[in-house]
Amino acid sequence: MIESERIAAGAIVLIPLGVIWIVALFHIIVRRNDLSIGWKGIWSAAVILIPYVGVLIYAFVRPPVPVKRSHDNDPTATRRAIDEIHRVVADHDSGSITDTQFASKKAAIFGMAET
Repeated sequence: MIESERIAAGAIVLIPLGVIWIVALFHIIVRRNDLSIGWKGIWSAAVILIPYVGVLIYAFVRPPVPVKRSHDNDPTATRRAIDEIHRVVADHDSGSITDTQFASKKAAIFGMAET
């Protein structure tokens, strides 16, 4: 009877810790778009090599909400940029803006310079 109680107590502790460990790895590898491949590898190695301590360290030092990169998957921003490029090209083709103005506006749309 004592052996089965020890096994049950161990399962009560180890199963939630295992779930937390798997969730942390999933979060690092899949959900964190703000981390480079190198940092994902470092955090994954820390969580795998020192399982529970690595998870605790990661939980305390990570930002609470992953930082969203500027307009990575924002279809409205993409649509606006496409519409803006079409407008600038039409203005250039009609002769209402010069080649220099066209280059400047195009660079601003693509984030290479400001207008």
